[in-house]
Amino acid sequence: MGKGCPEARITRRKAENRSRFTSRIPETHDPLRESPDNLGETKVLPIIAALIVALAALGMGFFDSFFPGEKSPESNSNPNKSEAPIQEANRSSITVTKPKINSSEMLFTRHEVARGETISRIAYRYGLSPATIVSVNELNGGEIPEEGRALMIPYIDGWRVRSPVNEDIREVAARFNTAIDRVRKIPGSGDYFIYGKIPDEASPSNTVGERFLYPVAGRVSTAYGESVDDITGIGYTSEGIGISVKTGTPVNSSKEGRVILTGHHSTYGLYVIMSHTKKWKSFYGYLGSIEVAVGDKLDAGELLGYSGASGAAPGPQVLFVLISAGESVDPLDYLY
Repeated sequence: MGKGCPEARITRRKAENRSRFTSRIPETHDPLRESPDNLGETKVLPIIAALIVALAALGMGFFDSFFPGEKSPESNSNPNKSEAPIQEANRSSITVTKPKINSSEMLFTRHEVARGETISRIAYRYGLSPATIVSVNELNGGEIPEEGRALMIPYIDGWRVRSPVNEDIREVAARFNTAIDRVRKIPGSGDYFIYGKIPDEASPSNTVGERFLYPVAGRVSTAYGESVDDITGIGYTSEGIGISVKTGTPVNSSKEGRVILTGHHSTYGLYVIMSHTKKWKSFYGYLGSIEVAVGDKLDAGELLGYSGASGAAPGPQVLFVLISAGESVDPLDYLY
């Protein structure tokens, strides 16, 4: 067939029409075949926009709650109170408050003696040995301080020692063979206070006149009369006082007299009873051992036995009872 053939012309015309129709339809979008330039523009713009939003949020304090150490003044509970700027401390402006007395000095409290008050009763009130108060205040053992007199009361048992001029704490400690931290200076004097067990030479004189000596130098732990046990809370009545001491402490006669009875009791343990002038008797219980016999005469302060915890003793101590005309009395009113 030639070019002028009707079939050929019809076929050619259909092909040209198909070509013109197809060119009007856009290509289908394929992300896998998208060019790199178009991809960069598509992804960079959202990222930039996200950064701008985040920076704006930070500037408005939106994320402040996630950083507790970076609170803004607006987050303060008091909106009217502005937060003071942090400044470096100026050390030269810091003042150290010093105590009124040197740390090497002893602290005392002041006690004004009431009418008829004995050293023993004062000592019991402060939980001290009477020998401590006698030594610190340089009293006579049988002396009853006059009403209104001010006494120095330390917080712990010990004794007063005189010191030569210019002797320091180290020298005092060496002289008495004790640790430096057990020596304190008494304010307002050149003397020192050594705390701990009171030596015999620092105890009051055995010359007590009408009064009685403590059988041992210790702290009164059990009062005379009706009382309540600190541990059990059970009430009890004591005919004397309990004096706390270490086991094996020498127990001495409280006054010149004669031994009239010794023995052992289920409650009072090993005991000694002495008779004195003017219908007085003294009783010593809870002993660990007895060193005297019935009929022995003893001077005030003479050994009669050693302390222990016999009988129903709650611990190492001495039970001391004073009897006047057949009735027990409170020893604190008759001891020095």
